[in-house]
Amino acid sequence: MTAAARLLETLAQWGVEHVFCCPGTSEIPVLEALATRRGGPEFVLTTHEAISVSMADGYARASGRIGVAYLHTNVGVANGLAHLYAAQVARSSVAILAGIKGTATLPHRALTTSPRLLETAAPYVGHAWQNLRAEDLLEDLSRTLWHTTIVPEQPAILTIPQDHLTAEPGVAPPVRRGARQGPAAEAVRHSSALLDAARRPVIVAGSDVARRRAEADLARLAERLGAPVFVESRRDLERWSFPTYHPHYAGLFEPRAPLLAEADLLVLAGMPTPLEFSAEVAALPPGVPILHVSEDAAEPGRRYVPAGAVVGDTAAVLRGLAEGIRAPSRDEWLARVRKDSEARRARWEAEVPWDGEFSAALAMRTLADVIGGERLLVLDAVTSTLPLLRFLQRTRADSLFATASGSLGWGMGAAAGVAMARRERVLAVVGDGVVQFGVPAFWTVVRYRLPVTYLVVNNGKYQAVVAGLKKSGGDRAEYPLTDISGVEISALAQAFGIKATTVDDVDGLRAALAEDPEDGPRLIEVRVNDRLWQ
Repeated sequence: MTAAARLLETLAQWGVEHVFCCPGTSEIPVLEALATRRGGPEFVLTTHEAISVSMADGYARASGRIGVAYLHTNVGVANGLAHLYAAQVARSSVAILAGIKGTATLPHRALTTSPRLLETAAPYVGHAWQNLRAEDLLEDLSRTLWHTTIVPEQPAILTIPQDHLTAEPGVAPPVRRGARQGPAAEAVRHSSALLDAARRPVIVAGSDVARRRAEADLARLAERLGAPVFVESRRDLERWSFPTYHPHYAGLFEPRAPLLAEADLLVLAGMPTPLEFSAEVAALPPGVPILHVSEDAAEPGRRYVPAGAVVGDTAAVLRGLAEGIRAPSRDEWLARVRKDSEARRARWEAEVPWDGEFSAALAMRTLADVIGGERLLVLDAVTSTLPLLRFLQRTRADSLFATASGSLGWGMGAAAGVAMARRERVLAVVGDGVVQFGVPAFWTVVRYRLPVTYLVVNNGKYQAVVAGLKKSGGDRAEYPLTDISGVEISALAQAFGIKATTVDDVDGLRAALAEDPEDGPRLIEVRVNDRLWQ
């Protein structure tokens, strides 16, 4: 049995159900093994490596399994790097297998061969290795898969020479998983004391709360502490981690909100240090002491020195903190924050009235009103995501996936991966710029009849760049290199075989969302004006 055939067996032993692949000639031994193999894993064909990686990422997030993408040589890896960065930011368990040319060509200037391929991918992974001997291939593969399960999870990459796939393999080691780390008792005691002493605490729910299914643990901590809970800001959000119906829910975290400056303890619960957009704009309220709960020991203190930190499994830490505090009454503080949250929502509703012009903000308010809190969502609409999150309700745990990476096009493939993992319809809210980056996803969702509804907010612009230009120099007659209009997105989708419709008002959007879609993909193009709401 060839190493390629044993490679497939090893993937199956690790519970890998799908491999997302845009193949080339270096993968021929694997394709030959697939032709004669019975059983999994299923190789899912994509027509661009970026889609392979984003599908693997979406699948990994939604399933809790390892998402595997098989890429072709240096050119395929290069095509997948942007979305590999998205997986890294999200701490997603993604394994990249890259088929490279045979070992005899590697020292030379051969076609699609780079002597520094692993250096290209290294900034975006936690483990990078090239298989050096055919007899070590299965060991190297298992080690690569294992590294994606080590907490904090990170992507990993293994390059595999073509001639090693046809050689006689060694023995695959047993399947093993990375262990989670329990929190140190002293750190929990110190942090509990900080919580006891605080009179105006605020909790920010990070993505690890959803990743570890710890929503109930966070709710118990908030209830015992009497603290309001915010969900990560739009810039940091990877998955939604707290139900909006909970009496302690206070909305999206906005660091510059005036009331937050009055807090005397900011609890970052299950999240990395917030991403900086610029050094001039504070990512956290200045001067407020921080208690940082993280699964990555490198995160607390990365940007702000915390008053306290607990490193360990998010669910275990939250349970330990809830048990360790005396829970003095903070009803007045919670009521003030909740009242402020309700006032902000009322202000947003007044700014985006139902009878106003059909802007992206009004389209997103309509969407939030129609879909309720249960729909499975993938968000990759740069300037439309914020208004959607402001109006959105979430009642279902771990049902929203987004990206803070800035890697345009991610949502097109990620939605397909989420649909494969959850086996239910996914609503992917994407921008028109995102579609133009991710067009190859259309072929794959049609080929595999995946239940994805793409809702495309089409304003004909790179609106985020327009916003940057306005902040830099104010309103102007022209915004260079921002006009991307001219594409009939519905017609483009129909060319791939997707049922598509175009709407341009609230009633049309409500009607389109009310339709019960058949199996397979669907697209709703929502044409809005170019008014930007932030």
